[in-house]
Amino acid sequence: GVFSIPTPPVNALAIPVLEGLSRALERAHGDARVVGIVITGTKGKFSGGFDITQLKLRTEGRAGPTNIADFNQVLNRLVEAGQKPTVAAIENLALGGGLELAMACNARVATPKSQLGLPELQLGVIPGFGGTQRLPRLVGLPKSLEMIMKSKSIGAEEALTLGLVDLVVPADQLLSKAIELARQIAHKQKPKSMAFYKSDKLPDDTSFKKIIAEARRGAKRVQSVMPHLWLCLDAIEAGVTKGAEEGLAVEKVSFDKAVTSKACKGLVSFFFASRQTAAVPGVTDVGLIPRPTQCVGVVGGGLMGSGIATACVMNGVSVILKEINQTFLDAGMGRVKANLQSQVAKKRMTQTNADRLFSLVQPSLSYDDFAKVDMAIEAVIENLELKRKIFGDLERVCPPGAILSTNTSTIDITKIAAGMKSPQRLVGAHFFSPAHIMQLFEIIRTPNTPPQVLCDTLGFSKRIKKTPVVVGNCTGFAVNRVFFPYTMSACLLVDLGCDPFAIDNTIKQFGMPMGPFRLNDLVGTDIGVHVGKNFVEDFPDRVYETRLIPSMMDANRLGEKSGSGFYAHDSTKRGTATPDVHGIAPFLAASRQAARLKLKLNASGGPLPALTSNDIVEMIFFPVVNEACRCLSEGVVGKSGDLDCASVLGMGFPAFRGGVVHWGDEIGAAKIVERLRQWATLYGGLYNPCPYLEDCAAQGRALADGPIAGPDRSKL
Repeated sequence: GVFSIPTPPVNALAIPVLEGLSRALERAHGDARVVGIVITGTKGKFSGGFDITQLKLRTEGRAGPTNIADFNQVLNRLVEAGQKPTVAAIENLALGGGLELAMACNARVATPKSQLGLPELQLGVIPGFGGTQRLPRLVGLPKSLEMIMKSKSIGAEEALTLGLVDLVVPADQLLSKAIELARQIAHKQKPKSMAFYKSDKLPDDTSFKKIIAEARRGAKRVQSVMPHLWLCLDAIEAGVTKGAEEGLAVEKVSFDKAVTSKACKGLVSFFFASRQTAAVPGVTDVGLIPRPTQCVGVVGGGLMGSGIATACVMNGVSVILKEINQTFLDAGMGRVKANLQSQVAKKRMTQTNADRLFSLVQPSLSYDDFAKVDMAIEAVIENLELKRKIFGDLERVCPPGAILSTNTSTIDITKIAAGMKSPQRLVGAHFFSPAHIMQLFEIIRTPNTPPQVLCDTLGFSKRIKKTPVVVGNCTGFAVNRVFFPYTMSACLLVDLGCDPFAIDNTIKQFGMPMGPFRLNDLVGTDIGVHVGKNFVEDFPDRVYETRLIPSMMDANRLGEKSGSGFYAHDSTKRGTATPDVHGIAPFLAASRQAARLKLKLNASGGPLPALTSNDIVEMIFFPVVNEACRCLSEGVVGKSGDLDCASVLGMGFPAFRGGVVHWGDEIGAAKIVERLRQWATLYGGLYNPCPYLEDCAAQGRALADGPIAGPDRSKL
């Protein structure tokens, strides 16, 4: 019998599918005409895993009566230990529950391009269909820990070497070879393997204790915020030390604990948000088809331009890289080459492939070659007049249907387009640095942007494997706008007497890749001052101006690029940063002195109330949530998930917290408003809660849903 999983595109194991498979297996085992059973997928894939919409319902407490863990009995009794042998025919994809189903089969046949893995930990849960028990028995404990704990998938050839699959065959022979193997097992020409009961690849006690202790050390560091890693090790350890039956029982308990954690709720919410950003009403739901982007012209070969060019060629899009002179052009081409060589050094591509991709970049000192581009991206310095001149040239030489876009991060795109004959053609295409690595791609629209232009730009983002967020045209767009209070609030805390390095450590413990002052050094003090001026000019009623960072810029303490900022940076050891306590002391003293009158502190500065780590987190991130609410109120983004996604992918907000709006809802609008009002009284407009946030608090509404429209201003 051949059973296909009928839920393309990834053949998710929805509950009706699992129930249908169970019934089909019962019938097959009871049918004398059936010799063996082959389980396969449809439309070129085996299975991408359990239906994640069911997982989302679990995290929200809305799951149906079906106990998912009951399917383990089906796997144990009907797939693995049934009367008839089972073979998984894996084409291209066996992930999560899909691989767990395949591992329960008595043998596995895969196509050469297959990817096999258990990525459940990325969603805050653990494998729940016996994966914690079978994978260590099939590939050994060290490799299984790498695959599970790091969510690292492997290819078919490696799976064959490890013993995870039994055969690798061309796609057109997959089914016939799987059927043949099932017959051979049925006729006892090949052994009937049951992974659940294997033990030959499990380590001895001494080796096991060493391996598991090392894994526990990593899980312990994040256990308080991401408990699922520790829970997963509980299940693996129980299986190795007490047997698979006991391990499976612990797996169920651990899964149930993990799925109710805040981390799981946040990660699942982020998963869905990141997959819905490309759905834009009036653009993607009106039958428009994106025109293909085969050739992109990039103006400017600096860090950003070369990164954009790299992102394009890595996905098969040819590039014309334009610079103003040969020296700059050579430097830009050199950066693209270095970016590709970095991928070779990390074993992510071969030298042959890197050379082939580099050949897709055509250097140019003239716009003449832009006559054939499908899209032009301007990536020069933030100079309005220069950008206007460039778009005058681009409009003249590019085809009428080509997308004309700017990578500006600070300038109103209508100002850039003001001198164009067709200003509606211009769209913002804001990459984040380094552009070939960072996932987020902000697409900035104006009220006049044609839907087809947005559709084409969304198509381009998909082609280069970026996550797009469509944003309205405003100061800072989405990410920089929402996070401008982040550094300002951190500076206010320093002016109140807080240690900047203690703030950085607290914010890193919260889950950010680095704190605001370490980020300042990475980005550059001068860039921070330049970007900050835009917000001071455009939102004067809700900013905090400090002398701290401008005075450091004046002293050429620019961060990594100058060797010193808040930290001392060793140019010979990239990424090393040592707190420069003595170097910044005079700047801290001067800034605090200047802030005393503004912050209404007494002459001595007064003793700063003892702030807990939680106080610091709230004082820095509650204004960020507040600004996110303003963006939702103004319609800067279409939905709260867009801001959640942008905050995680653009600023490194911890994915396990779900994004800024999701995290704000976990805290609750009422608490955020109460705290903001206290700080607004003490420290001014930076902390004034916006009407959207106040109304959500008054009405008991989630920030993601927004307040009920009406004149009822909050009286809290």
